Amino acid sequence: MCYVIITGRSLAWLLLSVVAFMLILSGIMTPKWLMGQPVITNDHNVTSFYVPSVGIYNRCLRMRNDMNNCASFSFYGLATSDTVYPRPWKASMFFLSLCAAVQFATVLTGLMACCVQAVFKKSVVSLSGATQALGGLFGVLGLLLYPWGWGADRVKRLCGEYSEPYIPGECSIGWALYVTATGVALVFLSSALSKTAAKAANSDKVQFQMDEGKQLICLA
Repeated sequence: MCYVIITGRSLAWLLLSVVAFMLILSGIMTPKWLMGQPVITNDHNVTSFYVPSVGIYNRCLRMRNDMNNCASFSFYGLATSDTVYPRPWKASMFFLSLCAAVQFATVLTGLMACCVQAVFKKSVVSLSGATQALGGLFGVLGLLLYPWGWGADRVKRLCGEYSEPYIPGECSIGWALYVTATGVALVFLSSALSKTAAKAANSDKVQFQMDEGKQLICLA
């Protein structure tokens, strides 16, 4: 007999996993990891300014026609020349993408766990939590590798000659880096929460309702 079991803890774990995935994905896609110095222009007595920025694989700058342009510089993915796409950023992109992929997979298994509670006598939620911890380690590695590329020529053109690995020079850290770091932190938090979610799905209250013949079980 198929049972659909939804508890407050399992729902909280699933929602937290979704939020973590969305934050990591948003951080990867946003070119606001490093923010350059504001550039002020005065054209026909109209003063404006913009802040150039660079992300993990894309950048935003002002073109000659005074139009802001945000585009990718990783033209060939990880095969892009190291002079264009710094090697530490390639490694960071790989590990952060791997972290996001693992988190997305655990979200799917979390949905499956509502109907299938165990695989090979192991709780699906517990297995997902352990996998999340591994994905979180990939995310931490990606975050540590990104500042290693701050000494690249691309960064020096934006942040000045004093930029070195882990020293951003004249640049400031953008909000996308903090968003990604928050997402990685939530991965570990959701991994820890998976233990209590698994216990709630196998509690005596759930077993009692199963013995009563209920197939849809919802508990706070």
